[in-house]
Amino acid sequence: MSEPLYPSFSTAEFARRHSAARALMAAEGVDVIAVFGDSGISRHNHADVHYLSGFLGNRNNYAVLPAEGEPVLFVQSHNHVPNAREAASIRTESGRLDSAVTIARHLSDLGLKNATLGYVGNVPVQNYLTWQKELPGWHFKDMSAAFRTLRLVKSAEEISWLEKGAALTDAALQALIDQIEPGMREYQLGAIIETAALNAGGLPHLCYLSSGPQDGAGACVPRQNLSNRIIARGDVVNTEISISWWGYSGQMHRPIFLGAKPNALYERLWDTALEAYTRCVSALKPGNSSEDILDAADVIAERGFTINDGFLHGFGIGLLPPSIGTREAKRGIPKPPFILQENMCVVVQPNVVTRDETAGVQLGNLFRITQDGAECLHRLPLVYSVKP
Repeated sequence: MSEPLYPSFSTAEFARRHSAARALMAAEGVDVIAVFGDSGISRHNHADVHYLSGFLGNRNNYAVLPAEGEPVLFVQSHNHVPNAREAASIRTESGRLDSAVTIARHLSDLGLKNATLGYVGNVPVQNYLTWQKELPGWHFKDMSAAFRTLRLVKSAEEISWLEKGAALTDAALQALIDQIEPGMREYQLGAIIETAALNAGGLPHLCYLSSGPQDGAGACVPRQNLSNRIIARGDVVNTEISISWWGYSGQMHRPIFLGAKPNALYERLWDTALEAYTRCVSALKPGNSSEDILDAADVIAERGFTINDGFLHGFGIGLLPPSIGTREAKRGIPKPPFILQENMCVVVQPNVVTRDETAGVQLGNLFRITQDGAECLHRLPLVYSVKP
C-alpha cells in the first residue's frame, strides 16, 4: 500500500469528535456550527477547523457541521481546494468569491429556516454581517469558548500525535544546542531550528529566540521576531520552540549559555525557575485547580523576581485554556478556578525575570495530566546548556 500524503486520524476518531460537537450543539440550542480558521501562528489558528476536518490550512476557511447531515469544509482560495481535498477527512468545497455567502446558500439548500447558527473563532465582521443579511430570521450565537472545551481532554490518538510533536521539538532544540556558535546571527539560529524540523517531517510552529549579554541589559523573554544581532561569547540565549506533527506540537524552553557558565544573577534566575517548575509539576493532578498552580508560582515573587510570559497554559493543538500567570503579576488568575482533568495537556513554562526586565530565563515542557500526576512528553534533560 502506498504511504498517505498526510497524517490523518482514524474514522472512529473523527466520528467521536463530530458526535461530541453535535451533543454540544444540542445542549446549546444550535442547529449548525460554522468553525472559522485563518493561517495565523503558523496555521495553528486553524486548530478548531482541524478538529472537525483534519485540515491545517492557509488563508480563511470554514468547517460547517449541521445537527444532521454531513460536515463540509469550505476553502476560500480556489487554488487551495485540490490540496485541501487531499488532506481533509470531510467533503471539501470551494468557498467561491465569498465563503459567508456560499455557507448561507448551503444552509438554505439543507432546508434550514429561522434556525440558530453557532460560530466558532474570530469570524470576520464582514462575514457576520453577510450572514445577517443572507439568513433572515436566523439567530447567531458565539460558540467559541464552549467548542474549545471539546479539545481540552485529549484522546489516545491525539496524545500519540503530541508525543511525535514533542520528539520533533526535542530534536530541533538539540540541533540548535549542537550547532550554535558565537558569530551567528539570531535569524540563523531560527534556520537551524526550522531546517531540523522540516528534515524530520515536522512543521515549524514557534521559533522564538533571544540573545543578550549576562552582564548588561538583554532580552528577558524569547523574541517573536528574530533579529540580526550577532551572538557573542558569554551570551545567554533563551528559547521557545514548538515543532508539530501536522499541527500537534511539543513546546520547550531552555536557556543556552555560550562560552561561560551562568553568573550569580542568572544562577538565581535559573534556580528560581527550576523551583517554580518543580512545584508546579507536583500540582498537576486531576481535581487540582489553578489555585494550586498559582501557589506553586508564588516562589517567583518570594525570591524577588516576576514574570513576563505566562506561567502555565493549555496546549495541543494550539493554545487552549487555562492561561495562568502569577498573583504578583496580577494577571492570569482564572475566575472561577480552572479544574485539571486527566488527559488534558499543559505547558509549564516559568519565565523568571528581573523586575526591570533586563534579564531572565525560561524553562518549560509539555505535560499530559495522568490519573495520579503528570507525564512530561519531552526527553531533553531539565538543565540549561553551556556551549563551550
